Amino acid sequence: MAPSWSELPSELLGVVFLHIRCVADRVYFTAACRSWRAAAAARARTAPPPPQLPWLLLLPSGGAPCFVSPLAGSSRRRISLPPSAHGARLCGSHAGGWLAVAASGWRAYALVNAFSRAWLPLPDRMRVPRHGITTCLVVRAVALSAPPLASRSGGGCVAAALVSGVSNLAFVRPGVDRHWVAAETVHGLQDILYHDGGGGGGVRGFHAVTADEAVTVFVQEEGVPGGASSSTSTLRMSWRSYRMQRRRHNAPPARTNPSSSPAAAGVSHYLVESRGKLLMVVRHFPSVAFQHGGVAGAGAGARGFEVLELAVEALAGGDHTAAAWVELDGGLDGRALYLSRCCSRAFEASQFGVYREGVYFLDDTGFDISLALSYGGNFPCSDVGWYSGREIMRGIEGFPAEFQSTFSSPTWLYP
Repeated sequence: MAPSWSELPSELLGVVFLHIRCVADRVYFTAACRSWRAAAAARARTAPPPPQLPWLLLLPSGGAPCFVSPLAGSSRRRISLPPSAHGARLCGSHAGGWLAVAASGWRAYALVNAFSRAWLPLPDRMRVPRHGITTCLVVRAVALSAPPLASRSGGGCVAAALVSGVSNLAFVRPGVDRHWVAAETVHGLQDILYHDGGGGGGVRGFHAVTADEAVTVFVQEEGVPGGASSSTSTLRMSWRSYRMQRRRHNAPPARTNPSSSPAAAGVSHYLVESRGKLLMVVRHFPSVAFQHGGVAGAGAGARGFEVLELAVEALAGGDHTAAAWVELDGGLDGRALYLSRCCSRAFEASQFGVYREGVYFLDDTGFDISLALSYGGNFPCSDVGWYSGREIMRGIEGFPAEFQSTFSSPTWLYP
């Protein structure tokens, strides 16, 4: 009789386990049987887990939530999310499996962990200090200063959100504040991301970029009554703007309507941190003018993307900081950039074997508030692909070409 799979030598099982790159497949490996689980545990104690690339998270109109892992081929795998997140609108994702969701269209906001199933509610209303009122808001996308802890206190995390309402930007301490706090409207606001400043006179805080490529930094004020993380304190955010040197070819004007689509203005901007520096990815439209075979033309008008780095210089006297967007030396230089509003991330392609450098993008440039208000219809899901540095390719391996969702556009999940 042939030996059982459960009787394979532990040393051989350990070698197989180390060659499994996707953490989801490692979980499946340990679930096979007791001997496989023991072999995996023995190897895991001596070898650190492999670095992970983002998963593409999908909430199809019909069927269970699922994901595609670029480290595990093109197959789609089911993922068990908390029940309230199954039909949610996805508003961002963050390291450690955290998702920002709107469980009921434009209400029931929360931070949820896809793995621990922790659920941290976020407010449905926004306080406007300037007018002394509290009003409704629609959250489009959420950025975090740090991953929240799996407790209702939020672990000192501050969240920033692109919103529709009296203002287009708001802040909150998850688990602490009863309301979002509105900032002054940032005209032409396109993206916001927390960045530690990168040294050289840079400021630690939430960096916001506008359509005209200006950068404003929002910083939580310290020393307010009750302490910075106390429930008795008031969240206050101060801001400062860099004195920007305009790029010679920066033509797009600032948009005065923050809810309009960046694509309508011909350009969209994303912020991403890489190698300690703040990068700006500029996407030009129409960037998905595909030829037969799914490849965009290589001319200047079809290049589609620019990647620039924020160069910061402290001016004499310390009251002002000058900054400029400069092109990266050497292009992408081995980076894999995953774009998503408020939560773009960069990875080193060399850590993943033959994985390719490039800019991986989703269909999130516009925001149709009628979909968030549950007026019906499918969320945009078709404009998904990657840019190699020379050409734009349609689709991502494993992403279904005819995917539709009445719940949410796809987003990246960072395990």
